[in-house]
Amino acid sequence: MQSWQQQLRITFKKSNKSAIVGIGNDIKADDGIGPYIIDHLQSLSPPNIELINASTVPENFITYLIDANPSFILLIDAALMQATPGTIRLIDKNSIGGIAFSSHQLPLNFFIEYIENSITTTILILGIQPFTNEFAQPLSEPVEAAAESIIETLTQIFRELL
Repeated sequence: MQSWQQQLRITFKKSNKSAIVGIGNDIKADDGIGPYIIDHLQSLSPPNIELINASTVPENFITYLIDANPSFILLIDAALMQATPGTIRLIDKNSIGGIAFSSHQLPLNFFIEYIENSITTTILILGIQPFTNEFAQPLSEPVEAAAESIIETLTQIFRELL
């Protein structure tokens, strides 16, 4: 079985145009990991990769994503996977039924289904097990370490794509 890093590397290399969508509430501790990662990647300006901080309203970006027509969309979000805090898993869209994603109104499976009914794309979810979702708190230590690992991996992938 391939690691999430290997799977991302392969998928990005096969894609001619990609989008990374950070989802979550950045004022609720670990729930803000998606926007945290997007904010840290913004300065890299990766070629043919759109970085989107969707916050708690990924549904507001459906039309934008359909118009952009990326061949790969990576969603990054805190995911309640009954795992150790900071655990990172690449989740196939068909496996999200038993995983809870918090802080957004529209369930991710509806978001994904709508996009897939409109364009041909591969959609994967990078889920990170939160430790806490306390209001007005920073990322917990294990989740910040997971975020740094994801940022490092994506930075390496961006460099390889140059």
